[in-house]
Amino acid sequence: MKLSQVLHRQHIGFMFKKHWMVQGKRVPIDTGVEESLRQKGIPFEDALEFVKDKQEPKERIEIVGPYERPLPLDENHPDFKERPCYTLKNSNVLLEGISQAQVLTKTIIAEDVLPHRIEELAEVPAPKAIHRGVKQAILNANVFDCEQKKLPKKKDPARPAYNFTRILGISDRRRNINLTNKLLQLVEKSNDAEVTQNKYVLNDVESLSVFDKEDDLIQFQEMSNILVTSNKPLKHDLNESDIPFIEIPDLYPVKHTVTLPPEHFYSESSKYPVRSSIMKKHPHTTWLHFNSTEVNNIYETPVTPTQILGHSLTHAFTVATAYAKQLYGEDVKDLPDPIHLNCIQTDGQRFHFGVLELNTLNLDGTEGTKNVWYCKNDLKLYDSCRYLSAIPVLENYNPKVYGYINAFYNC
Repeated sequence: MKLSQVLHRQHIGFMFKKHWMVQGKRVPIDTGVEESLRQKGIPFEDALEFVKDKQEPKERIEIVGPYERPLPLDENHPDFKERPCYTLKNSNVLLEGISQAQVLTKTIIAEDVLPHRIEELAEVPAPKAIHRGVKQAILNANVFDCEQKKLPKKKDPARPAYNFTRILGISDRRRNINLTNKLLQLVEKSNDAEVTQNKYVLNDVESLSVFDKEDDLIQFQEMSNILVTSNKPLKHDLNESDIPFIEIPDLYPVKHTVTLPPEHFYSESSKYPVRSSIMKKHPHTTWLHFNSTEVNNIYETPVTPTQILGHSLTHAFTVATAYAKQLYGEDVKDLPDPIHLNCIQTDGQRFHFGVLELNTLNLDGTEGTKNVWYCKNDLKLYDSCRYLSAIPVLENYNPKVYGYINAFYNC
């Protein structure tokens, strides 16, 4: 018989729940015992006061557990410093984007320009089997993966209060990990063993750079989702005579540390993720994932395209400066030899390619030796990858993106 509302009224479970609600709200009845005891001079005590622990607080016993208890964040913490440190973390972006990144890192930009060697290698055609593998990797990351997680809520600006049905699907973090790891695997498969054996591939390694700029202590904390290291430093032949550079802008009235929260618990030394005793320690290419669900402004406003480009520059600068300080010490200013580093940032569809030439860590002002950032931004790997009439469809695949990835690996 169908459990209708009429039948449910006679159900014993319904009766028990109602009875429980009534009995759960019972008020204690004054029996007059307290007044009788008081008249006879018999002492009595409130039961709630009796059960309270009247002993002195005992000394805390340290119990061995699965992990050490974190120390309280107070003045006795070993990392506490009086001087504040303005910190940029991997999950935050700069308010002014690429312009603020230029000021912080004292960098000029060659827009839509990459080293000549990379442009030559990018024009070398890849086998058709490789491009088939790239297309399959895109479909696997966006359509065929079995992960089902709640995706961000869909909002309609015209109806901000309307609640759409929650969508389950593949998270941006999982999609980017699957795609970039497969792309790098295809690049390694298409190269000789001599090239691949001279490189290491590291996943999710942290770099930390601490530096002074105009009496302010600044710290960059970045996570390389993929870091490719080699057995010799990366070098690019750069001809700067005929390249128009974007000079360092003036942010007035905005200060260069805007939206960088000050912290008093920090380490004063930089950190490069590979020990100096390792042969293949030299940074070659760092991959950065832009996950829209993880990277945001500290004021929870949407991330703009210029802020994404600024994230690429600060990320590459962090890895390069951490490596430079491991080589030359924490107090190095002008480097004896420039350090070059490739950087690739992607959200799974759009790719941003950059090459950093680190010349100095003397970041005060805008005069003297400067760092240089070569970049080619906003290359789409494809236009759409989805189910269309129950058929997986990949639209407008762009083979040039793989050409640049392969060029970065081989340069």
